[in-house]
This record gives sequence, structure tokens and C-alpha cells, in this order.
Amino acid sequence: MKTELRKIFDSAESEDRGLSAREIAAVINSIPAEERMARTEILAAVNGSDGSDSPETRKAIAETLKYMEMRTLDAREDRARADRENEVRSLAARMGSMAIPSAGSVSGEDSQKWRSLVPSLSEYRAISGGVASEGGYTVPSEISGKYIDALKAKSTFLRGLPHESVIPFTSATFSVPQLISSTGADYVAEGQTIPEGQMVWGEVKFTAKKIGEVQWASVEVLEDSAVDQRRVIADNLLRDASLKFDADAFTGSGANPIKGVLAQGISTTLGAGKVTVTYDDLADAVARIEATNGTPSVVWASVDMAAALRKEKAAGSGIYQGGSPTDAPASTAWGLPILPSAFLPAKTVIVADASRIVVGVRRNATVRISEDARFDKDQVGFKLTMRMAGVSVAEASSVQVIKAAAS
Repeated sequence: MKTELRKIFDSAESEDRGLSAREIAAVINSIPAEERMARTEILAAVNGSDGSDSPETRKAIAETLKYMEMRTLDAREDRARADRENEVRSLAARMGSMAIPSAGSVSGEDSQKWRSLVPSLSEYRAISGGVASEGGYTVPSEISGKYIDALKAKSTFLRGLPHESVIPFTSATFSVPQLISSTGADYVAEGQTIPEGQMVWGEVKFTAKKIGEVQWASVEVLEDSAVDQRRVIADNLLRDASLKFDADAFTGSGANPIKGVLAQGISTTLGAGKVTVTYDDLADAVARIEATNGTPSVVWASVDMAAALRKEKAAGSGIYQGGSPTDAPASTAWGLPILPSAFLPAKTVIVADASRIVVGVRRNATVRISEDARFDKDQVGFKLTMRMAGVSVAEASSVQVIKAAAS
């Protein structure tokens, strides 16, 4: 009930009386014209045998207002439900069944959330407000989480990291605490003082850097394409962003927005005549990481070195070290996954303890759609942005870079 009406009823109830003519007029004037039923019921109560000044009449009018508000709320929910159903039908008509999974592909609560990574126009308008400091969202938070999963699947670098190494943060800078040294443990005789240890801490700070791209598509292409063109454009934007991040995550120097692991690890160049990296070289790199109590977990290899490892044969036997080519191609070394990347320089392999590598994510990759930016050209704009905050290696020994000799 409205505040001013609540005051009228509270005052009459405290005095145990009905409503005055002035108060009844205020009640009737506050009711929308389309609520004719409520107006009629109130007038009938006032003109009844009990008169308008009885508590019973007051209670009857209060009940009438209560049911009027309930009818209004129900009508509002019905309209909202109809709008949502119309929107889903419109989305299905424009984009086809690929954009909306069938009941068999998702179940339960996910069936309502996972409609499409790329929102329809009305969904975009409904949720683009978001949080001002974040620049707004174009997908609900649950779907936004799917985007960082998709980015990880497309990024060779991120695929090699454990989940806990990709850290979301909410400030302008990303600070990684770093334990530089720890000393002091020793044997202690009975009754003797336990020695005090010393830990020296430092930190590595990164500033969030934006990666972005805009693509345009004519309305005709979106309407007439035989494929789900909106999804194709979004996937292409995501692929471009992952490639840009991979380039710096591997090879970025101090001059790049993101400093890569090559510049932070320990490099070993093989001797003259060793023009390829072998499984033995990987074993040596694994041992160097283990010598500092690290746990090797991934091998990143340049495309040429990944091919060389696949073709390596046992001495004098002609048998491939990685297994028969008619089975599965070599994809592991000493139990570690081998992930090829075109962004690594030729003749380069990295063996790393990925748990000691940290990547900050200021904002997940999101796609925003503008139906109006090129209104005069009848084009739709697709913009992807994401904010990353660099790559931090806890200690150089956790990233062993092996470089084969030049030919």
C-alpha cells in the first residue's frame, strides 16, 4: 500500500473509526482509472448499510486495496513472462536452433542460463548496465564464466596452467606476493630454545592491460547466412584475443604490456651440433626443476621441436620414442603434456612447473553488440574486450627454457 494511504488507515485504526469523506476521496483518487473493479467495490462499501464511518467499512476498503495490488502484481508478472517468451521465440527465429540448446543438451538450471554466449538485443539492453566500474556486462555472470573457459581452451599458454593459477582481481593493479627466502630451521635439543626463522617477502605488481577488437557485419549477412553468424563472429573475436595474449605470454619482453615466461625463466642452449631438442634434454630440464623442489607439469614446444620429438627414434632401432605413428601421436614426455605453440621461437622448448606461474584476470572476455553504431549503414558492431594483468613466475628456476643449436 502507498505510504500516504498507509498513514490514513493507520490513523483511522488507532482511533477505532471509519474513514472520513475526504479520506475516502483520497483513496479513490489514488487508484488507477483502469482499476474500475476496485473503485466500484469501494463505492459499494461506502454506500452500504453500515455507512462510511464504521471500522468494518474501513477494513473492507483495506481488503479491496490489498486484492487490487495483488491483481496488479500478477498482471505485471504475466506481461514480463510473455515478453521473455516472445524474445526467446524471436531469437530462435533469427539465429536457428544452434543458439538455443535443446532440452537434451542441457538440464535443470543450466537450461535457462546457457542460451547463447552472444545475447540478443533486448538481453543486451537489460543487462548492459552492469557495474559502472566494470564497464557493464553483455552476458550474465554465469555465462561470462563460460567465456574465460573458452578463452583457456583456445589459448595454448592458459591450457598449460592449473585452474588456481588464473586469478581474478578487482583493483587497478595486480600484486603477487613473493617469498624471496626463508631460513632458520635446525635441530633442537630437549629444553633448548627453538631458533627463529626469517622470511623475506617481496611482491610483483602488474597493471591491467586491455585486449580488444571490433568486427562489423551487415544486417543482410546476419539475416541471410546459413550458419549462426553471430556465434561465428564471437568465436573469431575470442580466438584473436587468445592469440594476442599467447604471443606476449610466451615472448613478451619488458617493453610489452605483458612480460612473457621466456624473459623470466632460465635458458639453456644446447651444444654445437645439437639442432633439435630430445627427450633426454627434457629429462634434464625436469631434473633441474626438481632440484629446487619444484613439480614439473607442462612442456610447451615450438612447432618444429614438437615435430622433432614426434619423429625421434630410439638409437639403432628405428622405433619412434613417442610410440607408433599408427597409434596416437606423441603428446606427452615423462608424463607431462606437450603443447605446441607457433608463438615460441623456432628450436625452443619450455619445461615448467605451471603452479609457480600466475596470470591475473581483471575482466573476463566479453562481447558487446551495437545495433545502432552504424545506423546509417545498417551494420551491427561486435566488440570483444578483456583485461589481463601479466604473467608472474615465482622463481626463475621453475621455468626451464631449452634452445637447440643453430643449424
